[in-house]
Amino acid sequence: MKPDQYQRNHALAAEYVLGTLTGAARRRFETWMLESPRVRRQVWYWERRFQPLNGSITERRPPASVWRQVRARIDRRDRKGAGPGAWWWPLGSALAASLIIALTLFWPSTPEPPRFVGVVQNSQAQPLWVLETTDDDGERYLSLRGVQAGAAAADKDFELWLLPRSGVPISVGLLPAKGEQRRSVLSDGQLQVLQRSRTLAVSLEPAGGSPTGQPTGPVLYQVRMITL
Repeated sequence: MKPDQYQRNHALAAEYVLGTLTGAARRRFETWMLESPRVRRQVWYWERRFQPLNGSITERRPPASVWRQVRARIDRRDRKGAGPGAWWWPLGSALAASLIIALTLFWPSTPEPPRFVGVVQNSQAQPLWVLETTDDDGERYLSLRGVQAGAAAADKDFELWLLPRSGVPISVGLLPAKGEQRRSVLSDGQLQVLQRSRTLAVSLEPAGGSPTGQPTGPVLYQVRMITL
């Protein structure tokens, strides 16, 4: 992949948004997207183009009353037997199928929670950590991956904080070293703060994290999460 190959990059961005770009190619593209503002703009373009497709329909089982009505009609038809009214069977089947499709399309579905991603960068716009919300076994996590983060001093650690619109920072945990990954469970309260402010900060703390529950060292970086 080369940034100057605009047409191919544009096509890859479209595949990425559609989900047809998979495996190692998708992982390479995600890393490259985080490093290239131009590629991110291409992804956002296709997200807007495909927005009408995002309202995916979750399959739902129709209420039992619907099945009872369909079965009752079939039973009535069976009792009458085939004859002058035999024409009703294909029509009834079509009506039942249409009813099931309509219920599937319009039955309320639970919307999926938004997915957030952000990149902590240094003053040279180099990615230090990648932050991403993920779901696993009903839990909501903030996954942390070290990209080009240098090691803290021997007696120090980098700590990540949620920044509410008002109130004190909330610790999310220590950040991993380059090439390492960690993840922290997000409570409902933390997730609400993230959804509202979408802003986090990194401070330099004593080894093991802040002893007070609040930042004690200098705040080195800030990052604003975006919605995927």
